[in-house]
Amino acid sequence: MNRSAKAAKAARSPRSARPYHKGNVAADLFAAASRLVESEGLEGLTLRRLCREVGVTAANFYNHYPSLDHLLLDVAAAGHDDLQARINAVIKRTKSRTEQLVTISTNLVEFGVEHPDLFRLMFGQVQGAQAHERYRQATDRAFALLVRVIYGEDRYRSDDISWSHTHCRKAYAHFSFSYGLARVISMGVIDFPSGTKAERQQFVKELAWTFVRGLDEPEHPIK
Repeated sequence: MNRSAKAAKAARSPRSARPYHKGNVAADLFAAASRLVESEGLEGLTLRRLCREVGVTAANFYNHYPSLDHLLLDVAAAGHDDLQARINAVIKRTKSRTEQLVTISTNLVEFGVEHPDLFRLMFGQVQGAQAHERYRQATDRAFALLVRVIYGEDRYRSDDISWSHTHCRKAYAHFSFSYGLARVISMGVIDFPSGTKAERQQFVKELAWTFVRGLDEPEHPIK
């Protein structure tokens, strides 16, 4: 077979026929999973699809990750780190606590709109997430930051959730409000007449201001 015939045959060969490469396979799998979540969505991401994208076999995959869910939770943890970095940058530019909390809400909503499938993955799409150490640490850091903004101190105790439920209620309330708003807007449940980003952000800010003002009320035990 001459060189041109070989080239034509290679061009017709399926991507899955590529030989196993010797690069950083774990990093390649992570990068491909992150890319496919964004481009094709969670429903389209299977182990077979991922292995074909990277050019490895399923056996090669299991040499680096115990399961696809484990890899997806790594992707989710990285998403939390990215969102936290984004929120940290905003907090540094914003002086008042109220403005910080409003901005956290608007940023969470925008992140959900920009990355709907990653957002779903970050917030409960994969079962057993709390057994994944990297994911659990990322979510703990994110929530601890919110607690610190609201209360002005580091009072969240990841090793004592019952205590945190009692002493960090405003943070749980703010997260629930912001997450719920991000979820319904990213799903298109709430309509916006002009369909512009500016209109959406203004709507979120107005709702967030209304909610955050209620956080100034003192906490009372529920009887």
